[in-house]
Amino acid sequence: MGGFKKLFFLLVLCLAALTSAKDLNIAPGSYPLDISKYDFIDTTQNVLLFPNGNSAFEPFFKKMDTLVFENRGQVRIMHIGGSHLQADVISGRIREHLIKEYPGANAGRGFIFPYSAAKTNTPSTYGSYYKGIWDMSKNVLREVKKPLGVLGIAVSTSDPRAEISILLDRYNNEPMWGETKFRLFGYSDNGDVLPVLRVDSTDIYGVLDSASQSYLFTSPRPIDSIQIQFRWIDSLQQATVASFIADSLVLDSIARANADSTQADSAKASGDSAKSNADAPKKATIPQNIALPDPSNVALDSMFQGECDVLDTACLAQEEAANNKMIDGALAAAANDSAATDSTLLDSAVVDSAALVKRARPRFTLTGILSETDNPGITYTSVGINGARVPNYYKEVCPRIENELQFYKPDLIIFAIGINDANVEHFDAKGFSANYDTLITRFKAINPNVAFIFETNNDMYRKVKKRRYVQHPNGELARQAFFATAQKHKAAVWDKFSIMGGLGSMAKWEKADLAKGDKVHFKLAGYNLLGDMFYKAFINAYMEHIANLPAQEPVAPPPQPAKAEPAAKSAQKQSAAQPTSTK
Repeated sequence: MGGFKKLFFLLVLCLAALTSAKDLNIAPGSYPLDISKYDFIDTTQNVLLFPNGNSAFEPFFKKMDTLVFENRGQVRIMHIGGSHLQADVISGRIREHLIKEYPGANAGRGFIFPYSAAKTNTPSTYGSYYKGIWDMSKNVLREVKKPLGVLGIAVSTSDPRAEISILLDRYNNEPMWGETKFRLFGYSDNGDVLPVLRVDSTDIYGVLDSASQSYLFTSPRPIDSIQIQFRWIDSLQQATVASFIADSLVLDSIARANADSTQADSAKASGDSAKSNADAPKKATIPQNIALPDPSNVALDSMFQGECDVLDTACLAQEEAANNKMIDGALAAAANDSAATDSTLLDSAVVDSAALVKRARPRFTLTGILSETDNPGITYTSVGINGARVPNYYKEVCPRIENELQFYKPDLIIFAIGINDANVEHFDAKGFSANYDTLITRFKAINPNVAFIFETNNDMYRKVKKRRYVQHPNGELARQAFFATAQKHKAAVWDKFSIMGGLGSMAKWEKADLAKGDKVHFKLAGYNLLGDMFYKAFINAYMEHIANLPAQEPVAPPPQPAKAEPAAKSAQKQSAAQPTSTK
């Protein structure tokens, strides 16, 4: 496709995205949303503002040009924030626009994570499932036990049954993803656990990059479902521990059933000592053909509920301690049975099994998965942890960011961190801006040409009593700090605070059924509306860049070589050209 045709094609797609609400259904990837009925929304503010000019965006725009006009290269965008971004609703909407309104420009899903294994809400755009017992560490906790990466969260397990699955198209009406490369970031404490990608019942082992502590998996075909199992180097120990856990769970289930049965029957039998022994309480038995459920293997796939999730890690520690206690009980019972039957057995199979189980269990820690393809296109990844503030992404908390982003150097970063920083009684605007300076310096070290967009905070209310909320004036103070920081770093600003309607507007969004009752988070319709508006502002800015491109001189066609003429015709021309003699 020629340059003019490609430009025309892009213009058609972009103009379609900018049409009025009644016409949105004619554009691919557009959504029928009539903003005109929300008179409190200031759509005139829905632009990208450049307080210090847009010169810092030239490298990003040029990469977009190369992709659009030449179909070469990949453009990487990262959107980072708190609970709004962990839910991945507003960012998911923007991603859909980019994929559906520029067909064929999908270069992969980006960073993903099994949030269900961490007992927190999975982003709304994919499904997350797990098996086994996992513990969690994330950047908002007072004590961060694991070195974290760009996602700000990690899960760790020593369970031999551990497994994670991520379904990228879980909630899509039509398949959107077909990934071929997966880089799993994680490590085994002693190098005794290997992650394995399962595709079509085939084990695919990754290529270890020890410097970044990551494993690169290449799928034999494009896939949208990721299943990772964790294999111990000592397969015998893994099988033995898994068997003891399974047996212990069965014994524990029987014991619970017996206890419940005994308690119920004892209540009935109280005061009736004349009953015969035949009517005495009987122990419950489990039929052999009934498979008992494993409660630790129940998959969790929670959607965003609008409340910041805080995991009590002590609960997981108690769960694993209880599991170890069951194993110890099973070992003791097995040892007693063996000793009672034949004391010599205690020196063979039982002791060997006990030694395998009691040996320190291998442990694996996972900090993220990068899902990509080799196709030219756009990768839009979202990063968010409920309750996150700017310092939660510092090097002291997330030291592995550089290791992970060397494989995903963002060309554009959209900063949406700030709602939790401003949710204080006295907001320190200078300190807030200084915190961003530290974070920006870190990301510029990864890619000096990275462009930044600051997304100002949404309006919010502060809870003063059980059911009483008051306006939070820090929204305007944070807005001013965002603009000052953007001017310093030649960044852009998307002024969400003003677009919403300014101070007190969150109450109007809630009344219009766009925001939640906590007056901090939005409902699905509200997030989708914000995503649509951000995409429109983003495309407008890129369209303006295209409009200002220097006009290219038309290329003249190369001269065509003269065609050879027949000899007779050439002789006639030469004869006609001779001067006629006169007498």
